[in-house]
Formats: sequence, C-alpha cells, structure tokens
Amino acid sequence: MVRAISACLALAIMPACSCNQDDEKPEDNVQVGAVDPGHKVLHRLNRVEYNNTVQDLLGTQTEPANDFPYDNSSHGFDNIAETLTLSPLHVELYERAAEALAIEALAIGMVEPLNLRFEGEGPDVITTTGGVGSDYFNLWSNGDLIASVDLPETGNYRISALVWGDQAGPELVQAAIGHDQYTDQIFDVVADDQNSAEVIELELELTEGIHNIVISFLNDYYDPAVGDDRNLKIDYLAIEGPLDLAAGPNPMREALMVCDPASTGERAWAEEVMSAFLPKAWRRPVTAAEVEGQLSVYDAVTSNGGDFEDGLRLTLQGALLSPDFIFRVEQNDTPDSEAPVLLGDYELASRLSYFLWSSTPDDLLYQAAADGSLHTTEGITEQVTRMLADPKSTALVDNFAGQWLYIRAIDDRNPDVWTFPNFDEDPRAAMKEEMTRFFDSFLTERRDMRELLTASEGEIDARLAAHYGISGVTDWSTVDLTADDRGGLLGMAGIHIINAYPARTSPVLRGKWVLSNLLCDEPPPPPAGVEGLIEDDSTPQTIREQLEQHRQDPMCASCHDAMDPIGLGMEHFDAIGAYRTEDAGFPIDASGTLPTGESFYGTRELSSVIVQDERLSECMAEKLFTYAMGRSPTLDDNASLDGINEHFTANDWAFEDLAIAIAVSQPFRMHRGETP
Repeated sequence: MVRAISACLALAIMPACSCNQDDEKPEDNVQVGAVDPGHKVLHRLNRVEYNNTVQDLLGTQTEPANDFPYDNSSHGFDNIAETLTLSPLHVELYERAAEALAIEALAIGMVEPLNLRFEGEGPDVITTTGGVGSDYFNLWSNGDLIASVDLPETGNYRISALVWGDQAGPELVQAAIGHDQYTDQIFDVVADDQNSAEVIELELELTEGIHNIVISFLNDYYDPAVGDDRNLKIDYLAIEGPLDLAAGPNPMREALMVCDPASTGERAWAEEVMSAFLPKAWRRPVTAAEVEGQLSVYDAVTSNGGDFEDGLRLTLQGALLSPDFIFRVEQNDTPDSEAPVLLGDYELASRLSYFLWSSTPDDLLYQAAADGSLHTTEGITEQVTRMLADPKSTALVDNFAGQWLYIRAIDDRNPDVWTFPNFDEDPRAAMKEEMTRFFDSFLTERRDMRELLTASEGEIDARLAAHYGISGVTDWSTVDLTADDRGGLLGMAGIHIINAYPARTSPVLRGKWVLSNLLCDEPPPPPAGVEGLIEDDSTPQTIREQLEQHRQDPMCASCHDAMDPIGLGMEHFDAIGAYRTEDAGFPIDASGTLPTGESFYGTRELSSVIVQDERLSECMAEKLFTYAMGRSPTLDDNASLDGINEHFTANDWAFEDLAIAIAVSQPFRMHRGETP
C-alpha cells in the first residue's frame, strides 16, 4: 500500500488542481500585469527545508533529510527550484523517512521504563553451555547466557547480573556483558558462593528493536587430577531502561489526536485527525474529497485486518509522501498562460516562510493568510517584521549568509599540516562562529549592511583572539578589531581560509570572491590552456611578483587587472587568516589600484572603496532576491530590482527593509504559467 502511495510522486510534474481559498479579499495594491514575474518550476523542498518542516510540523527532533542525496547548487544557492530534481533514490528515501516519522509521531508513550528480569527458574533464556541449577544458571564451560529482548525505545539501558563462581586454578572467574555480537565489558568475579554473590553491571546505548543481551563465561578451568572445576553461576540477568525516558505520553501523538475516539468512533476519529493535519502538511486548505482520498488508505488497511493504529499510521505516511508535501505547490488555474496572476494567500505564506525560516508557515502566518491580510503590502510588512524577530530567522544566517558569504565552506577547507601545524578544529569552529554571530547582528540590531565591510568591532573568543594576536579575551566578547588591519568581513580569518590554497594565499580567489559575492561582477572562467602561477623555489618571489608576470599575458590581464589588486590588498593575511608582514622573506605590499582608478592600502581602505561602489547595494539586493525567489533574476526583473535597491538604500541599508522590499515586490507576490 505504501509503495503504491509513493508512486503518486510521479504526478508532481502535472499541473496541480485548484483549491478554493477566500472568495472575498481586501483590495490589493499590486498592479497585476505590470511586470513579468517569471516562470518558476515546481519547487521541491531541499534537505534543510525538509528537516525544518517535519520538525515544525510534527515536533520531531530527527533530521531524516540528512540521508537524502545532496542538493545541487545554482547561482550560489541550493534552494533554486530548477536544480532540485527528483530521482528514484529520492522517492525511496522519502518513503523511508515518511514511515519513520509516522511511527515516531503515533507511538504511544511509555508510562514506565522497561524492567525485565531473567531468573534461573525461568524459560526465557538460552545457555550455549551449562544448564539451570535449582534457582540459578550454571555455565560450566566457556559459553553464554543469552536473553532476547525487544526494546521499545532507543536510549540508555542498564544491564546487570547477580553472579558468583566456583573458583579454581590461578585466576578468578571472568564474566563479560555484551550485546548482539559485541563484548562490552569484562569483569573479575570475586564471590565464590551464592551468599556472597555480587552484581556486575554497565549502561549501554541501544537502539529500538530486538537485541540479544549476553552474559559470557570466558575462562573455564578444569583439573581432573585434583577435581578443580571453575564455573560461573548467574542468579539473574536484568535489563532496565531507557534510563533517560521521560514518563508520560508522546507529545507528538497528543498534538495529532485532536478529538476523543470514544465519542466519534475510530473511522471518524481518523477523519478528524487527517482533516486537521493535511492543511498544515500541505500548507493550504484541503477539500473534503482530498481528506477522503487520503482516508482510502485507512479504509484499505482496516478492511484487510489492520487496526486503527495501522490505518492511521499508513494514512499519515501517505500524506507525507504526497507531492503536496514534498513540493511547494503553487496552484494556477491557467498553467498554460503566461499572463501574470497573484499568488493565493496560502502560497504567499509559504513563500514568506521558506524565504525567512526555511520551513513551513506557523499558525500566525496561516491566520494572516486566512483573514486576507497577506493580500496587502501592510499585511506582508507586518509578517516580515514579526518573522525576522523570531528565532527561526536564524535560517537566514545558516542558509542565506552561509552560502552567500561562504560560511558553510569553512568546514571543507583543510590547510596544509606542514605549513600550519597548529591549526585544528578549534580555530575552524571559532572562525565559523565569528562570521555567524556577525551576520546575525544585522538581523537582530538593524545595522547598516555596509558595516559588513566597515565594522570596527566584532565578537571573538579566546581561541580566535590568540589567532588574531589579541590578549585579554576569555569567552565570546566584543572587541576592537582595527589593529592589524582587521574589522569587517575582509578582516576575518574565515574569509581568508575559504579563499586560499592549503599552503599559500590566493589573491585571485580573494579578488574573485569580492567581485562575485559583493559586487555581482563574476569574472569569466580562464581561457583554455592558460597556465596557473609558476613557482620557482630557486628564486623566491612574492605572490605579487608572480601575478605581475602572469598578467603579462594579454589573455590573463583583462580579468586579473580587476581581481588581483583586490586580493593583493588582503596579502597581510596568510592562508589561515593570521596576520603577517612578509611573504617569501620580502615585506608585503598590500597596495592596490582598481581599474576605475581608486587606490587603497590594506583591507580597511579596500573595504571603504567597496562600500562606495553602487554595485554593492545592487548585489545585496540581487543575492537576497535570488534566494527568496528560488530562481535566478532575469532581464524582466531589472525594474523590480531597481525598486528594491532604492527602498533598501533609502532606509539606512537595513536588512529588514531589504527583506520587506523583496516580499512586497511584484515578482514575489505573483506567478505565471508557461506556454507549452
């Protein structure tokens, strides 16, 4: 049945059916047809969006999408709809994830932890050698006592046994506790009779399901000449846990069970549950026919011997396999027409939530969609302001800034261990945290976005302070960073490690990063056959000197004349962002002159030049627009982008105003079909 449900994913490429929303809405202030909002293909949830969505929808703490294939990136982001393709592997893993989520969500909470005790007179264990005494197990040669248990929850369990031994030979009796095929701990058993029996125990983290818990006798000894015989005696084997299980019901189940089955009956109960769940899962109102369509799974299961729990679990699983859940469906009554139309309120709510939170709308956003307030600029503005103040807006730091500014890439850089023997995971984590905290301040403090480059203060910890040569810092503290030419993004070690080679700096990579990510002026790829820098160990040269030779080739000069001066302005920082004064034994020259004539020395002067460039604000608007829309800008978006940029720069360059300008723009609030 579930495999039949997963086949419906193939329908995702077909036009979605329409769904009646509000018949009456407040008068809108968007001029329909004024711009072409562009055509956007069906948008699959990427890995981050899937994890966030199931956590907010169900309350799970798991991250099932971590097992999905990596999402492709385009235009700098992994939420671009046209690259989020669907493979057979995706379908298989969606099915597996939906099954696990449904089981977890509907599990009946345990009131008390498990407490099993296997005693000598009981029949529930197996001994591989030995037998059962009057009230104990007797292992008279090397072998095992095995109890098979079905653990209801993943967690920490205490395994214990009351043991003693017939001591003989030069060693004490040795026993071990293990599980499945593993020996977890070995014990010397001192006790030599039942009256002095001792408890051996340990705690194990075990997964839900069937496990074999084993007590082993390891060192059998027998001397028939004198009658010495070493044996292990076991009074009982006990399993307790999960030790960290909170007694009480499953809160995920309680949230789903919205009515009392005693008063409605099981079929009606399932209908009530799915009627409440489907609108949240599919992010729009649902019709009675759609609810009944999902309940056909329930009816099939219960009519073939399944009970209420089986039927509801598979129905929930089917809802999570629907294209309406896996894709951000935007319904259009005229999918073959290129005439722009307004998004429905619930579709606009989804655009807002996945833009700002990388997750599904919350109750307040659904309410705004229901009452029509998202149909006005004022209503959208109110929601954007509210959502940016919510802790879930950290998704913009992790996913927008994480990709725009390459914060995520810090984890992937591996500096050369011979060149930088003291580099380890501590400074790497601190570099990433510094950039994360820095960008987050622009969401929470309404800072001028130009301070991304010109800020003179920042937060660092003791490990990063040592890397920067700053004393007196113990924990994360705000400090002055202008010494040694720091301050702003271009003074952060994270920027330099992601734009360097393992053993040396790369002014080319650093210059290209500034042009591509801050000015949206992507240099073309190098011509075929062009050699990189030629390093000659017999004649030491600085990177500046090598690049000057490289630019002698006219094919290289056209691009390098723009990139190299920017990167050379950061040469005071080595490949892991530590300050230095020499390169190859020669003093570093961090001066530069751009093709447009501006001169500078070092990163702070370079940053001051960049913030005067009109391309900076335009690029910030373009990057956030691309991320918000899940598609690249087109020529038809230029007028909208100009308006967004004008609003942004006229309002103190605040991130909130940039986000609002995008959210109320016509491309964001409209869509169109495509002529076949």
